[in-house]
Amino acid sequence: MKLTQAVLEEAASFISPTEARVLSLRNLNLTSLDAIHVLQSSDIHSIIDITKNSISYLPEFPVLLRLETLILSNNHIRSVTGLAKLVNLQVLSITYNEIVHLTDLEELKELPSLRSLYLTGNPVVKNKDYRLWCIWRFPNLQIIDFKRVKNVERKQASSAFDNNSDKVKAILSVKPIPIFATKTLNREEQYVMDNVDTEEKEDTKPMTEDDRDRLEKELEQADSMEEIQRIEAILMRGSL
Repeated sequence: MKLTQAVLEEAASFISPTEARVLSLRNLNLTSLDAIHVLQSSDIHSIIDITKNSISYLPEFPVLLRLETLILSNNHIRSVTGLAKLVNLQVLSITYNEIVHLTDLEELKELPSLRSLYLTGNPVVKNKDYRLWCIWRFPNLQIIDFKRVKNVERKQASSAFDNNSDKVKAILSVKPIPIFATKTLNREEQYVMDNVDTEEKEDTKPMTEDDRDRLEKELEQADSMEEIQRIEAILMRGSL
C-alpha cells in the first residue's frame, strides 16, 4: 500500500508520555512514502514512527522543523536518502533494515542536529570499521546503537582516519545502493545479511508467549527512545 493523503489523515496521532506529538504509521504494510510531502503543511509532529512496513527506499522528506525523532525500523531500506531537509532531526532509528555499505550512510552528514543513531540489525554493523567510521564521519553523534560515544573512541576514530587518506578513499569508493535498486544481493552481501544476528543469538534463549506479552506491555509504557528500541530489538529477535 502506498502512503497517500487519506492514509495520513487516518493515521494515529497522539501525545506520548513524554508529551511529544507522535504520528504513527506502524505496521500499515506501506510499500512507499509518496505522500510524505503532505506533512509539511501541518508540521506538528516531533516523532514519526514508520516501523514494520515494506519500505525499500526513502523519498525526499520535506522541511519538518518540529521533527526530532524518525523511526524507520523493520523495513527493507538499503540506503539513507531523502533526509537532508530534516535539519532538527536528533534521533534516527533504522534498525533491522538492509543497509550494507558505509557509503549508504553518507547523507547523515547533512543532518546537523543528529545526536543518536540506531542501526542494529543491518549488515553494515558487521563492518569492522563501522562504529569508528560513524564517530569520525558524523562527529555530532553522541549515541550509536544504544552506546554513548566515549572520548577514547573519538581519539581512536581520529587515529584511524585523520591521516589515512587511502583507507578513507577505499571506504568512500564503494558505490552506495541506488535509490531504486532491486533487492538482489551478491553472495558476500547475502552472507552478511543471513548472519547479521549470529552474535546476538549465541547467548540467548527462546522467547515464550508470556515473555512476549510482558515485553509488549513494557513497550506500551516505554517513555524513552532507548527503551523503545531495546524492547523492539528483543521482540524482533524472538529470543531473550
